[in-house]
Amino acid sequence: MNAKILVVDDEKDLLELLKMALVQEGYAVRTACDAAEALSIIKADRPDLILLDVLLPDISGIRLTTRLKNDAETAGIPIILLTAKDGETDIIVGLSVGADDYITKPFSMKVLLARMEVIIRRAYPEPGKVQQVLAAGPVRIFPSGRQVFVQGLAADMTEAEYLLLVAMVEAQGQVLSRKKLIAKLRSAGLDAPSERLVDVHIAALRKKLGKNRTFIRTVHGLGYRTMV
Repeated sequence: MNAKILVVDDEKDLLELLKMALVQEGYAVRTACDAAEALSIIKADRPDLILLDVLLPDISGIRLTTRLKNDAETAGIPIILLTAKDGETDIIVGLSVGADDYITKPFSMKVLLARMEVIIRRAYPEPGKVQQVLAAGPVRIFPSGRQVFVQGLAADMTEAEYLLLVAMVEAQGQVLSRKKLIAKLRSAGLDAPSERLVDVHIAALRKKLGKNRTFIRTVHGLGYRTMV
């Protein structure tokens, strides 16, 4: 799949470096220096994935993410936030408004490419690949296509939410501590700098479970588990 990538960042040197690296990997790449330019590009030629800097000169990447995720026409576009290394608050807010992943600056191109590949594969699964099923309560997970269904309805998960849900379903009701969940994210190559972020991911996950939010139980002082 020759995915179309939109890179939004006001650092022109970084834009050019990212464009060159992504083009070499076979991606079709467009760039924007601010949110207004990005919105214009998205309207004219919908990208398959957006790499979005948190700090933009007109509106923040957080506000742009909120706008895109609240619009039915653009809500399905995966977004990876690019954020400063000490920007945990930005990360938490970004995840809460629907960003699919985040990468802290400075970052390795190999890490970025790997994270992009995972998200693209999850967002656009190949037909006929869904086979194995993980099931518990109202949840059905198809790992081959990285798909989640809650009472028969598809639920769009970020990579972190998906990994945490799989870990808890596989634990079959056993309590998983926040440290174990952090280790799960790190083993998949995701940044997991604090237990607070795990709580943010869990809160977002419960929101997507809707009326089935109690499927994930908090065990105070220990961690989280699912209903069996």
